[in-house]
Amino acid sequence: IIPLYNKSKYIQRAIDSVLNQTFRDYEIIIINDGTTDGGEKLVEEKYGDKLRLIYQTNQGVSIARNRGIKKAKFPWIAFLDADDYWHPDYLEFVAKLIVLHPENGIIGTHYSSNALESNPTLSYFKLDNYFKRAVRNTMFFTSATAIRKDFFDHNIGFDPEIKLGEDIDVWLRASLYFGDGYYISNTLVYYGQEDDKRATQKKYPLHQTLIPKLSGKDYFSRVKKSSEFSENGFLEFRDKWIYFTLFPHYGLKANKKPIAVVLNNMPNRYLLVRFFYFLPFDLLQRLFRNDFFSGVFRNYMKFCYSFIYT
Repeated sequence: IIPLYNKSKYIQRAIDSVLNQTFRDYEIIIINDGTTDGGEKLVEEKYGDKLRLIYQTNQGVSIARNRGIKKAKFPWIAFLDADDYWHPDYLEFVAKLIVLHPENGIIGTHYSSNALESNPTLSYFKLDNYFKRAVRNTMFFTSATAIRKDFFDHNIGFDPEIKLGEDIDVWLRASLYFGDGYYISNTLVYYGQEDDKRATQKKYPLHQTLIPKLSGKDYFSRVKKSSEFSENGFLEFRDKWIYFTLFPHYGLKANKKPIAVVLNNMPNRYLLVRFFYFLPFDLLQRLFRNDFFSGVFRNYMKFCYSFIYT
């Protein structure tokens, strides 16, 4: 499933990387999300019936992906953003892992903004205790993740209210639903960073991020199925992850009150990290604007989580 919105520079590269897969049993679904740069015409003229092109008015990437999921006929869904691309062996390796571990429901793959691996041999591991490692690295990346379709048959898909972290929301819920997934170590996905308008380059009001939703009381209970992680263990992950990802949102003055609400609703633990966030907002805003200080603070939290709050 490939959402398309003003990515005419890159969409051919993405589609060609799918058509060049060594594994052939797939369909390509492009969701034209009201693109205005002619990318849909390029797709129509060059690829014709090699793919399914679905039109909608511009409603955002989450609604585009959800629409593609509903139209999909295969039992597994692979996602690809229009400015990324796959190694020719990507789907082949994913398919092998599905056969080797049919009980699994989510597969991630290593990705890079540099060169992909040459002549790879499948290497993978299980993401044991996923929520322990996810504090610092959620591992999954949209263009490098495949999910069993039945997750979306029983749970909501990508949340259109979230503009930053809508993908992480799905990975977390899918890991609660299916249990620990598997991860392919080979570098098989290129993460394009050429587009300076990509979502990760923007600042968002806190209510448009995953943080408020994740801090909700019923996040765990609404989706948990096969995961062996306890609710207490998940809440420990949740609090650590929120602290680890909260500081960049000090860049917007409008986030002052929403951040205070989130902090006040969190339990009084991880004090060596928590106390920093109760310094005056204006002071922290100035400090977090400094790349050096932000880097030091991130490393400090990594140290605390690795050696103190393990």
